[in-house]
Amino acid sequence: MSDLDTLFERLRSRRWEARKAAAKAMVSAGAPAVKYLTKALSDDNPDLRLIAAKALGWVGSPAAVTPLVGALADEDAGVRKVAAEALGRTGNVGAVAPLILALMDDDWSVREAAAEALGCIGDASAVTPLVGLLKDKYLDVREAAAEALARIGQPAVASLIAALGDQQPDVRFCAAEALGKIGNPQSIAPLINAVGDHDPGVRRVAIEALGRMGDPQAIPAVVGALADESSSVRYAAAVVLGKIGDSSVLGRLGEASKDKNSGVRVAALKAMSAIELRSRS
Repeated sequence: MSDLDTLFERLRSRRWEARKAAAKAMVSAGAPAVKYLTKALSDDNPDLRLIAAKALGWVGSPAAVTPLVGALADEDAGVRKVAAEALGRTGNVGAVAPLILALMDDDWSVREAAAEALGCIGDASAVTPLVGLLKDKYLDVREAAAEALARIGQPAVASLIAALGDQQPDVRFCAAEALGKIGNPQSIAPLINAVGDHDPGVRRVAIEALGRMGDPQAIPAVVGALADESSSVRYAAAVVLGKIGDSSVLGRLGEASKDKNSGVRVAALKAMSAIELRSRS
């Protein structure tokens, strides 16, 4: 019996620690372990299938992609989730199409894992389905899709700008957040427009995105947001002006330092100090 045969038997142990140690040793063995781990994916025990899928992702061999794609159809949602995570870890573009299909899985955790995996791979063909996932009813899934789009970067910019006009505020929120992380100059004007969105959450995240990008052409819109009806928006505006503002905004920040909300007052005072410090340097 070979070392890998022995490890395979230990992988089927009832003891979790023994299975974990065997899987770790198989990962260290590399590509030769793939056939054993693939065999484990068809075991009746879902716990064994799960640990095998996880190990295949860490092996990193191209030969692991096909069995992991098959595991995306496993009857156990935990196995499907781990298979999606493992495919993301491989970075193999051959996994993109199956992962896009997994974005429609009945289980939200699988959809989340598939989105994250697509972000890791970074293939532009995932942009449209990921934008669609911004409408998911689960926050964790929407956030995973937004982060994946941010990681894909430039190829996602046009679709994210279009999503700023979506009817659902959750979609607009995620789109603004992702655009801020990408930081492409094309998105500055659309984000400035989003500062006037009717949803306060969208207004706030648009301001934060503009602050992350640091372009001074956003200053007038952010200054105007100091008078927003939402304290969270006023707070975000004061914080961002501390990052990108100049001496021309000190008067408005002075007014904001008397805001009825204590958080806004503190943020405005800090922003004024930051601007004055920059002007002296």
